[in-house]
Amino acid sequence: MKHIKGLIKFTAFLFIFSAAIFAQTTGKISGKVLFGDNKTPLHGATVEIVELKRTAITDESGSYEFSGVPAGRYTIHVHNEGFADATKNIVVTAGATANLDFPMLITGVKETVTVTATGSEQSTFDAIQTTSSVDSNAILERPGVGLGDAVNNQPGVTKRDSGAGSSRPVIRGFDGDRVKVTTDGVSVGSLASQSGDHAEPIDVLAVERIEVVKGPATLLYGSNAIGGVVNAISGHDEDMHPGFRGYFSTSGSTNSNQAAASGGGEYGIKNWLFWTNLSGQRSGDFAAGGNFGKVVNSFTRNASFTGGLGYYANKFFANGNYNFYQSRYGIPLDFR
Repeated sequence: MKHIKGLIKFTAFLFIFSAAIFAQTTGKISGKVLFGDNKTPLHGATVEIVELKRTAITDESGSYEFSGVPAGRYTIHVHNEGFADATKNIVVTAGATANLDFPMLITGVKETVTVTATGSEQSTFDAIQTTSSVDSNAILERPGVGLGDAVNNQPGVTKRDSGAGSSRPVIRGFDGDRVKVTTDGVSVGSLASQSGDHAEPIDVLAVERIEVVKGPATLLYGSNAIGGVVNAISGHDEDMHPGFRGYFSTSGSTNSNQAAASGGGEYGIKNWLFWTNLSGQRSGDFAAGGNFGKVVNSFTRNASFTGGLGYYANKFFANGNYNFYQSRYGIPLDFR
């Protein structure tokens, strides 16, 4: 009996000693997220340690805390719907608590965008590779039905098409299977890289942003990305949020009587996030103007549906997604 009690005491001592050693090699990060004008606490904001991919949600007082953070330098990123994203750097020392507050400002334009040139999350201000990003607002400002229309006129990017529905990016003069098209980093693998008549099966109205990667960073995606990579980001592989969020957007143009509409929603509960999107686009024959008249058989009809769910833990996530994409487009012909 004495031996058992001694063993229990020794085990407890080792546990306490190990905990003390661990506490001496790690630190804490804490602070508050506040509305910049009047210092009102913002609850429900997502705070992330980018390098560790750890997230925390602010409470009713706007406070957050990370414990057990290894000593080192980290980038802290804060996101709250309707506010400009905020990013700061902080140094964590062993056995100490680093305090970092974030004043948030309301804006619809300035925000931190994550790019994929290095294969991991990185701010555009920190990226050294040649990378550009087109967010959802910019996509709506240029109402186009194809992926090439959405990224056209980005630095080093143009498009090729045989009609509005089949536009595809051309990066630094490279086309076809030299430009890789992906969704959340996964290759689309459509026939558009081999045939100028086919469209890329990507609903540009439902994505959060589209990233264009050029230069040496494209080697991370394989040899058929030597020209560049166009990556459509849904945002569902980054984090989750509690409650419901939704959107509805429309766009149109008088040329070719083009019209488009897209709507969707996300609902988060505990560690689960559910989402769905529905989009539709149409356009008639393109009106070239002057004495050229309309380009016969250049109409488009697109419809898309997306549904999925994901589970997000502190150190990993898993999600599944179902996509349905239907496209009808004409192939312009010169009958003269």
